[in-house]
Amino acid sequence: MKLAHPVLALVVVLGCRSAGNHYYTLVAAPDAEPAAATHELQVDVLPVDVPPEVDRAEIVVREGPGKLTPVDTRSWIAPLSLEIRRAFSDELSRILGARDIAGVTPAAGLPTYRIKLVVQRFESMLGKRAVIDAISTVHELTGARPTLVCSHHASESARPGYDGLAEAHQRALVQIAKQVAASVRSFAGETAACSAPAKR
Repeated sequence: MKLAHPVLALVVVLGCRSAGNHYYTLVAAPDAEPAAATHELQVDVLPVDVPPEVDRAEIVVREGPGKLTPVDTRSWIAPLSLEIRRAFSDELSRILGARDIAGVTPAAGLPTYRIKLVVQRFESMLGKRAVIDAISTVHELTGARPTLVCSHHASESARPGYDGLAEAHQRALVQIAKQVAASVRSFAGETAACSAPAKR
């Protein structure tokens, strides 16, 4: 039997395939009344590197010691590296009262720090835990201090479901941002130093 409207049939089939897709973000919802930023310093957050095994649209969950599974119907709303960068930048800027000047000319007269985040581990264990290991470099653009290189770890329990997993990763990124913010603030002291990462 021939289809009277083959194009319409194709649209229906594609619609059925995509109807079950769900999209998630690592960017936390903004506060109802966000605190006013003082902009006493500036940060230049560079693009974030992520492990190749999770550098894809689908959420990749760990199902065993040697098994990672991309979930076809569960995806990040943007590429994972961009999601992490935005969430990290938003939280870092909020903690420091800073402005992220990535891509624009920095304002004169303010301490400015260039920050690179390299994510080495991004683990998603559905209904169990979200784990992030990363390395950061903080370079003071307005001073002569050596670049500070620090290791970071965050692990957050996840409630059941993919909403719970996304929220756990949001909280883990908040912990990473707090650790990097402490590193940035240390430049105001006599010696720049890494903050102690959370216990594994």
